[in-house]
Amino acid sequence: MRAALFDFGGTLDTDGVHWSEKFWDLYQKHRIAIPKAAYEKAFIESDRRLMDDPAISRATFHETLRKQLTLQFSILGLGSHDRVLSTITDDCYNEVQLSISRAKTILAGLKAKYKLALVSNFYGNLDVVCREFGLDRLFDAAVDSVVVGIKKPDPAIFGEALKQLHVTGREAYVVGDSYERDIVPGKSLGCTTIWLKGKSWTMPASTEAADHIIDSFQQIKKLL
Repeated sequence: MRAALFDFGGTLDTDGVHWSEKFWDLYQKHRIAIPKAAYEKAFIESDRRLMDDPAISRATFHETLRKQLTLQFSILGLGSHDRVLSTITDDCYNEVQLSISRAKTILAGLKAKYKLALVSNFYGNLDVVCREFGLDRLFDAAVDSVVVGIKKPDPAIFGEALKQLHVTGREAYVVGDSYERDIVPGKSLGCTTIWLKGKSWTMPASTEAADHIIDSFQQIKKLL
């Protein structure tokens, strides 16, 4: 094995917690009383609208969080909660910093053994975010769905990472929190798949495409 391909959102930044659940937990912590079904619709719509923001390709991760939460609050009619919005943004960012810091220690060790790549459905600002967190020094390639025009679960986005690393699927691991978007397409390319099974709003009917299942990013050390 010569390479390892990692998802970013839900994997490196939240250690397996889907962002819909991450935001929802903080909504509950700050006692924002809305039905979860309404929140989930706002989460999906905010993600769609974020793609249309002309400034998103230059946004840092903190700015991206703020933009998405602002959209959610607007959709949900929570305009009077500006102070809570700022608190949730900062809480999210601090937790992400901690999660990425822990992941970076592991990635630094893996870099001595493997070529490393990020493969993410992102907003065109993955390079900006990598520099923000110092991940650019660890990864040999970073494939952003908006930049390459290919979105998971299309296996071609992982194929682009393999091409940039000059390796085949059978020489690479794929690590991600989404079974449908990371594990299934990775397996279709012959990669060895590692599913970070965390808190999500959906569960697959079958998990046969996952060669390994972990519940914490720290467990990567035992496999790689």
